[in-house]
Amino acid sequence: SSGINAEWPLRPGALATLEELKAHSASKEFPDYIGECTVPTLEETVEFAVEHDIILLFDVKGGGDYCDKVSRTISEILEKHPNFRYKFAVISFFLDILYRVRRDHPTVITGFTRRHDHIQKEARLAGYTAFYWQKLMFLGDRAFDFVAFYLFVPWMKINMLQIRKEDVSEEYVKDCAPRPITVWTVNDPLEKQYFKHIGCAVMSDRISD
Repeated sequence: SSGINAEWPLRPGALATLEELKAHSASKEFPDYIGECTVPTLEETVEFAVEHDIILLFDVKGGGDYCDKVSRTISEILEKHPNFRYKFAVISFFLDILYRVRRDHPTVITGFTRRHDHIQKEARLAGYTAFYWQKLMFLGDRAFDFVAFYLFVPWMKINMLQIRKEDVSEEYVKDCAPRPITVWTVNDPLEKQYFKHIGCAVMSDRISD
């Protein structure tokens, strides 16, 4: 994933500054990892990727006011590293982010991320847990899927899809063709084989399997 530049919503009790994050060892959460692993800035991440010829996915977690900043950041990256243009992709749940990237940087690869109960999940987190609310949000998810996949994704010429593994089947892959699908998050070796067999790429926390 991409690095950070110290601007994001923080949960109560979370690390509050970039300095605190950089001092925090991510290897403590991954005991199988050998060595020290700290949190890089976006600039450090891009420079490392350029040096080692690594493809990056910039996963943008917010829309709205983030659009201007994302577009400016891409401009800054490409001004400094013009040959990096085809070595990264911007992915997001938020279509306004992807629209802005496609408008301002039409050669940059984009990907739409989706879980098919996204509206239901957000409603539950907001306290709308009653049965009738969840049924209404279910209908909202289905309506959003139709509009997003059959109208906005083709119209915006989004390059690829990132779909939660529980939502992907062989029939689903055929329905989305020819747009490629990346499935997240797949850690089981057998599941990796299955999704690759039906023509998907996979996102995983484990690269050794």
